[in-house]
Order: sequence, then C-alpha cells, then structure tokens
Amino acid sequence: MAKTPKQALKEVTEAMDRGFAKFITNTQSKLSAGSPVDTGRLASSWMISKSTPNRSVPPETGIPAERETINGVSVKVPGTNSPDVSITPYTGKITMDGTWYVSSSLPYAQKAAFDPGYLGRRGGGAGAWFTIVENNLNRDQDRIMGAELRGV
Repeated sequence: MAKTPKQALKEVTEAMDRGFAKFITNTQSKLSAGSPVDTGRLASSWMISKSTPNRSVPPETGIPAERETINGVSVKVPGTNSPDVSITPYTGKITMDGTWYVSSSLPYAQKAAFDPGYLGRRGGGAGAWFTIVENNLNRDQDRIMGAELRGV
C-alpha cells in the first residue's frame, strides 16, 4: 500500500530529526577528540544547547602539567591528574527546529581553537584540529543525513 503524503512527510521529518541529532552529537565528539589535552577540561567543555550557547564550564581538577628545563632539555612534567575527558550528553530531544550550538565557554577555548601554539591530540599542529573539524562539517552532515534519509 502506498504511503499518504502525510505519512511520507512524517517519516522524512523523523529521519531528518534523527540525522540532525546524530550530526550534532558527532560534532561534539569530534571537537572533544581533537581538543588539546592537559587536564581534559577543554575536551570535556564542548556542550550542546538549543537557542543560546551553554555557558557552563567543567570544574578545574588537579594541577596541569608544566614544562621544565632539565639539563638544557625542555620536558613535560605531569600534574597531579591525568587527562580525564568526560563528554556531557544533551539530555533533551534534538530536532531540526530552532538554533543549535556546540560550544565551549572556557575562557581559553577560542585561543586553543585558533592559536598556532596549541596542538591537538591528533597531531594536526598549528591549531589545525579545530579547522579540520570545521572544514568537515558539510561532508559529515551530508553523510549522516543521507544515511538516515536512505532508510525512508
């Protein structure tokens, strides 16, 4: 039996919502995975929110690693904690209505994203970790949304 236009529209809308939710959470995961890590605070700070950016920040934990010069060689001295990354899931339903944000409100987040002195965990260098995520958004969206819509 053929679908009515109303049934077809409902299926397409549900597929779009599922795809959009996957795209948003995928973007949050990629930002977390690419963030430079010392204590894990920046990687844990990427929050999903609707209508306005989430302004909460994860608490500082432990003492971050530092660089010291020992016998003329610069070495990284670990802090009191190892990197601990915890991604905060969005607890509501993500749908394609309104304006959505994946943001970090840490005071140094923008510097970490664009300053050549910061290095991502994946070794992109020169702040390239953020640009790589940003430049792949359209491709990720097409891939994820296409997979959901093929199921309709």
